[in-house]
Amino acid sequence: MDNWARIEELFQSALALPKPDRAAYLLSACPDNEQIRIEVQQLLESDDSQPGFLENSPLAGLSSPKQKPGARVGDDGRFEILEHVGSGGMGDVYKARDTRLNRTVALKLSRAKFSERFNREARAVAALTHPNICTLYDVGPTYLVLEFLDGKPLQGPLRVDVALRYAIQVADALNAAHRKGIVHRDIKPANILVTPSGVKIVDFGIARFTPAKTGDQPALQTLTVEHQIPGTLRYISPEQLEGKPADARSDIYAFGLVFYEAISGTAAFPATSSVSLMAAILKDDPPPLSSLQPSVPPALDRLIRKCLAKDPDARWQTAADLHDELQWIAQQSLAGPAPAKPARRWPVAAALLTVLALGAAIWFARQHAGHATPVVLLMDTAAPSGVYDEDTRKNGGTNADDLSNALANLPAVFHKEMIGAAWSREEQVIRQLPDIILIHRSAFAHALKSEFTPDPNITTPQSDPFTDKVFYTRLINLGRDKLEAMLGIFAKTMPNTHFVVYSRDWSKSSQQRWLDAAYLRFPNLAGRITTFELERVDGKASFRVPQTIDRIQTLVRARLAAR
Repeated sequence: MDNWARIEELFQSALALPKPDRAAYLLSACPDNEQIRIEVQQLLESDDSQPGFLENSPLAGLSSPKQKPGARVGDDGRFEILEHVGSGGMGDVYKARDTRLNRTVALKLSRAKFSERFNREARAVAALTHPNICTLYDVGPTYLVLEFLDGKPLQGPLRVDVALRYAIQVADALNAAHRKGIVHRDIKPANILVTPSGVKIVDFGIARFTPAKTGDQPALQTLTVEHQIPGTLRYISPEQLEGKPADARSDIYAFGLVFYEAISGTAAFPATSSVSLMAAILKDDPPPLSSLQPSVPPALDRLIRKCLAKDPDARWQTAADLHDELQWIAQQSLAGPAPAKPARRWPVAAALLTVLALGAAIWFARQHAGHATPVVLLMDTAAPSGVYDEDTRKNGGTNADDLSNALANLPAVFHKEMIGAAWSREEQVIRQLPDIILIHRSAFAHALKSEFTPDPNITTPQSDPFTDKVFYTRLINLGRDKLEAMLGIFAKTMPNTHFVVYSRDWSKSSQQRWLDAAYLRFPNLAGRITTFELERVDGKASFRVPQTIDRIQTLVRARLAAR
């Protein structure tokens, strides 16, 4: 473990302790390195003197001068302003184009420069890659670069099945954040956007780190600043109103309020003033959901009531438990009541129903006969640096071309997808329901690199990713991150699809490290990925090599037979 990792570990452990106990803990946990103890102590002192994560930061209350469309901001004018989206406590938000990676982003601007603590903790939130969490791409000295979302805030009343689908996604996203020790603290309809690909939690502006476990361990702080409670009053938990620390269960309480409102179409506490609203949050229970929406299953009514318990210990203790219960309710709702047996006094009707059912089955089989052949999706990049065979590269082909030739004698339909830096065809792929997806592990990294176009008027190292190791590493990490996120989406929506991820000169140990990381982020992928190393034969790595063709054919045949 390097020094920084050791410092970070000690810092997080000491942070969970009462202040008087921290010095003794550091001395016992790190008796042989005074310098590390000093650095941890300095971090702790800095933490005590500053507000929590992204809260009351230099951004708060400030608004940068409005930028006009076409203006360039950021390092070397990297971001081109397209339009002003809105303003808030964090500053101004713009729709912008990242000219370096040629993609649309959301850009939050401020006049003030962020603190080192802001940057450190923002980097941690950037690691929260989840299909239902808005991605933080980068942090600049005075700006945040985020995923741009084309969506609308969650609004009710919703059908129960739709609300359940959204609730499952939000609970899964909260679980991912809470496992990292990050509490959002401002879960509300405006911060849950409904997009074509599902819901997304946005705006971690007042989120903060807490110990990963709930219970007696203290959070970082109780209030944003003295006498000020963070969050939106209508969705604040009772313990926050009382000035107590917010933990994961506070987010679960807000979740209950949001989906009570989304299902019923009315607020849980429709108070007319701040004072009456606070009193209701502390003392009142909202009417049962079933009294407002008769179609609500009793299990869902109970689940929401448990979210809204005044005592945090009486709520769902983790978002993981909440997510599992929501999935169970959704499955029961889809299954519906057991069909009634036909009465014996209607034998003719029963026989007629049997004939109709048999006819429908035959019709269905005929209609889907063309889909009996499995679909294998070959996903690759057209970037020259990502094409393995030299002859294929010279002819403008890709690995997917060589793969489709190598597998041509298999009983499958092949679709070739070329991945670019702005590739976003997940929904179209999902509609194809492929049995197998073969994907180049570095596809997105190569695509991002090929989209990078240095400015000829700039001669700094940043103008060339091959000479700027830091930038090149960030490209690789971003590509890997996008690949894993895409596989995570596919795993949740296509439960029967298997993934074969290949790469050249990919050692067994590296394969296992990557698999462990992918499974940790997206448990639904576990057991559904086969890694494939494209080994060199006589110095050549190619899907044209006979030995390699035999290996990949054997692997794909086995996966098809096991489906």
